Amino acid sequence: MNIREIFKIYVLLIVCLIFSSQLAFADGIKERMKQRLPVIADLKAKGIIGEDNQGYLGFVTSEKPHQGVIAAENKDREMIYMHFAKQQKTTVNVVEKIQANRKAERTKTGEFFQNQDGSWHKR
Repeated sequence: MNIREIFKIYVLLIVCLIFSSQLAFADGIKERMKQRLPVIADLKAKGIIGEDNQGYLGFVTSEKPHQGVIAAENKDREMIYMHFAKQQKTTVNVVEKIQANRKAERTKTGEFFQNQDGSWHKR
């Protein structure tokens, strides 16, 4: 093997490691979000939380059960938004706005979403 072939193999290994670490990153977040989904769906159905105007979950009422679950969900969303922003060569704020609009459009009947002015509305 010459130095050029060794270099090609080295670069290929680095690319594989980077790709596999990104897959592990995505799989970890996906699994955590999947595990939290029943609690989040229940809180949304009860009108306790909703989708805020920045693409995160927010409390609609003064009652705040499962704050740790909501904080963890928002942290994972932030990590995803940062990844998308970097991938798309834009800012996190742009991704947040896009996701907020998407999530507001997807709210189910009886669930809450927040308008840009900060007011909560029930679908």
